[in-house]
Order: sequence, then structure tokens, then C-alpha cells
Amino acid sequence: MMLGNRLPTMRLVLTTCVDQASADQLARHLLEQRLAACVSLLPTTSYYHWQGELQHEREVQLVIKTSADQLSNLLETLTRHHSYEVPELVVLEASAAGPYGAWLRNTVGIPP
Repeated sequence: MMLGNRLPTMRLVLTTCVDQASADQLARHLLEQRLAACVSLLPTTSYYHWQGELQHEREVQLVIKTSADQLSNLLETLTRHHSYEVPELVVLEASAAGPYGAWLRNTVGIPP
């Protein structure tokens, strides 16, 4: 749904969890609190440096769709409920088009 010449903005937040069970639990919590409209879970393999060593782990990537208005509450909740000492918290600005944009706005309160 176009609003004038612009699409409704949203935020995509990326984080990873150690396994499917913890990703499911975190996603459900965010949705129950209405901090996210949708959370997609993707199996992934991550390579990264941690405490001076190269690490290699299977993880579950969460792609969290939310509004700018809910972003700070979502990040605070992720930090408080995440199992990692230093959770990945990557925030991207995006646009939501068509009926999906309207649904997202209604679900987490993105202003028109």
C-alpha cells in the first residue's frame, strides 16, 4: 500500500540463536509481546572471531520484522532474554509494500 510517494517504513532486526528451541522460544515471546509482526527462522552456519579464536557454529538466524516505534522495546527485550553473552543485534531500515505493509502497520503500530 503506497502512501503518497513513499512506502511504509519498517525495521528488520537480525539475531542468531544457538538452536531451534531457543529461537522458537524467543520468536514466540516477541510475538506474544507484540514487539514483532513476524519472525522468520533460518538455519545457518556462522564463522566468527570470539575471544581471540576463530569459531564455527550451526545457529538459527532470526529475521524480525517490526516498526521503528517498537524498535527500542524489541532490542531491550532481545538483550534481556537472549542466551548469548553478546547477542547479534543488527538493525536494517526497510519498506513494506502492498497489503503486507498494511498488515505490518496494524500488527505493531507503524504510523501511516
